[in-house]
Amino acid sequence: MRKMFFVLLVCMLFVVPVAFAGEGAAATPDTVVTITPNLPTGQLLGTPIQFTISVDDADPYLYRFSAGRQGEAMHIIYDYTPDNVLTWTPIEDGLFVVQASAKNRNTGQISTTSITYLIRPRAPLSPVVSFSTNNLVALYSAPKCPAGYKMRVVFIEFQTTRPSSTDKKPCDGAHTMNFYIGGMHEGGLYFMLHQVYNPQGNPVATGPVKYFIAGTVPLIKPFAYPYVAPGPQTSYAEILVLLSPINGTDTTPAYPHARDLGGRMVWYYDHNVNQTQFMRPVPGGTFLIRADRPDVQGQIMREVDLAGNVVRETTVEAVDAQIKAMGFTDDFTTFHHEARLMENGYYVMLGNNERILVDVQGPGPVDVIGDYIVVLDHEWQVVWAWNAFDHLDPARLAILDEHCVSQGPGCPPLFLDVIANDWTHANSVAYTPDGNLLLSMRHQDWVVKLNYANGAGDGSVIWRLGPDGDFTLNDPDPNAWLTHQHDANYVAGNQIALFDNGNTRCAADPELCYSRGQVYQIDEVNMTASLVLNADLGNYSFALGSAEKLSNGNYHFNSGIQPVGTYLISTAQEVSPDGTTNYSLLLELGAYRSFRMVNMYSKPGSPPITDLINPLDYVNPAD
Repeated sequence: MRKMFFVLLVCMLFVVPVAFAGEGAAATPDTVVTITPNLPTGQLLGTPIQFTISVDDADPYLYRFSAGRQGEAMHIIYDYTPDNVLTWTPIEDGLFVVQASAKNRNTGQISTTSITYLIRPRAPLSPVVSFSTNNLVALYSAPKCPAGYKMRVVFIEFQTTRPSSTDKKPCDGAHTMNFYIGGMHEGGLYFMLHQVYNPQGNPVATGPVKYFIAGTVPLIKPFAYPYVAPGPQTSYAEILVLLSPINGTDTTPAYPHARDLGGRMVWYYDHNVNQTQFMRPVPGGTFLIRADRPDVQGQIMREVDLAGNVVRETTVEAVDAQIKAMGFTDDFTTFHHEARLMENGYYVMLGNNERILVDVQGPGPVDVIGDYIVVLDHEWQVVWAWNAFDHLDPARLAILDEHCVSQGPGCPPLFLDVIANDWTHANSVAYTPDGNLLLSMRHQDWVVKLNYANGAGDGSVIWRLGPDGDFTLNDPDPNAWLTHQHDANYVAGNQIALFDNGNTRCAADPELCYSRGQVYQIDEVNMTASLVLNADLGNYSFALGSAEKLSNGNYHFNSGIQPVGTYLISTAQEVSPDGTTNYSLLLELGAYRSFRMVNMYSKPGSPPITDLINPLDYVNPAD
């Protein structure tokens, strides 16, 4: 009898984990979850695999998809999303555990199941270059290298003299090494090889030369040309311009892409054309992109690789549930304007919220749009959050009394009323050298420093930079202060660069309708500010914009949206410290931001790479 009981118990232990329940009402029956791939196990790495998650329940559900090599940590690829058909494109080989979780939206109950799935290597013995799902991106695969070593790939276009490279990846001694190669011209012939580095950082091995011919861009290409051609003062280290176009149409589509200084395209992202907002590049060759759903904008935040595959994704539903568990009560309704990897290794993002205020921003009840800041860990789980309604004076209206209708130009979806006061309209968050946060609030004409303290801060306002703020500006020009600015970032010491749109100046005097590239030197002890750069950019961009310091000491500014007749254009400009424009790329679309890049793997503003070999020197004429 005991033996029979033991056998039954063992059988139960093996069956139950197939689908088990988590949180929720104990009386709710366990939901059976199934996960079904569209391709059989054993696919080559780099193959898109579609997984369908199903439940035996009519209630509404959210779905999470996670994966990890067997015996290693699991990683969330898609956090709780209404979509149950999810695509995973791994570029690592091994036997993976693939896990699906289904969360009942009515009860909160979570049920989970998992399967194993084998991903096969492409290059167990010798390097191989394959096509990816992006015509301008190759997949370079090399055999394994010893644990503690690192590998990178160097590549160059035939009949050119400037090689480029990927970042170095750590080797684990057990699995092959795989890299997406991006930043290539259409139809270009490229030669490439890998280098292996020992733990001391010295190159110890070089792979054989391989070649790849890039394809063509499958989309209509927006017109772009260097309005001011590069010259002797231009920074040639940052040879690429990464663009975030907006306001596309069927005939002139808007999609993130990169060009060289001559305007030739070298990369594109072709998913959700006209329905994405490119936020920022992530060092290593990935990118943060906000995506819309068919009926509601800004519901998804993604990190994608060079080929356009999802590395990880979160949703407003996932973030809202987490901040509610932290005690916040306002709904997190939309991602907007900002997502970036901070220097402390965490990600920071902006979101919208709404609150009905009575007799505060007008007589009676008024719908007011505010901002959330959320900080996410490496698995994109919220670890710190900030609500503008908790830390700013709601009686200080938007400077130009801006209002929003639901999903109007520059406006989020509204859920509490048909019109709302666009109170703060934050548009960038940056990490400060002392571990706090720098928030740009367009409709308050302020750049605000917040007490983040690397996650230990209470979110209180430390100071406000701008008109009627906490600093005295040492400048005789009464119109020197920033207004309706974008993209405030520390660029050196206590210097903050930003794009000064100038809307408040323009509203007061049409003669002052011009935008500027500004750099402020601030003194946080004496609370004074001075303008290191105050460059008239020769245009008026009433919205959008970005700012960046280049490796040669020049600055890059993006004048994001300029009306020219019936068109809205943008210009990506390089400006010398004396305010002279020495390069300008014109795009026939507006552009939320643009970035100057050394290559597709670098952080904007990074110094050039100086230790590159030339793969052409390793070509064997006999091959």
